[in-house]
Amino acid sequence: MENLGSRIRDERRKRKLTLEVLSQKTELSKSFLSQIERSLAQPSISSLKRIAREFGMSVVDLFPSEAGLENQGGNILPVKKNGHSYVEAVQVVRANRRKRLTLPGSYVSYDLLTPDLDRQVEVMFMRINPGEHSGEEPMVDLPGEKFGYVLKGLLESKVGEKVYQLEAGDSIYFPAHFPHSWRGLGEDSIEVLWVLTPPRF
Repeated sequence: MENLGSRIRDERRKRKLTLEVLSQKTELSKSFLSQIERSLAQPSISSLKRIAREFGMSVVDLFPSEAGLENQGGNILPVKKNGHSYVEAVQVVRANRRKRLTLPGSYVSYDLLTPDLDRQVEVMFMRINPGEHSGEEPMVDLPGEKFGYVLKGLLESKVGEKVYQLEAGDSIYFPAHFPHSWRGLGEDSIEVLWVLTPPRF
């Protein structure tokens, strides 16, 4: 299976971008990008978002996919109604066939629970260990909304300059364009359900 670094290198070459040009566009150093491509460095979510944005992709698209959507009838192509785009179909995503993102060299993993990013909403299931974090640089997304629900463990969520400690059963909502980050606390693994609209991961 193709690893993340190889996929990034292939996508860069497909677009005829040099490491130097990609470095300028993403504001990530040329040496760091080279290390990512050779699987010698661990990119943060923020770094992956910068790279994916330059490729015109989502972070999800950089990771391999398990085949396995079950179409339960209906039109899986988006249709327009009242100025909005909808998919008029029922699709089942089986637990063992989700698209999973596992960050290299870490225990951070995301499962995409929605069929893809061509919907009005995106739902991600995140698993992390204590001490894992989203990166030194806060994430800043395009305007939209983010909602997190802690299923298990203790999560520190920083939005703007304010830090929140969230336990199992707690939830947090914030505008996606606010600078934000997270960190796993405590001694047990942490599980969080993230809901984003519009889809942007």
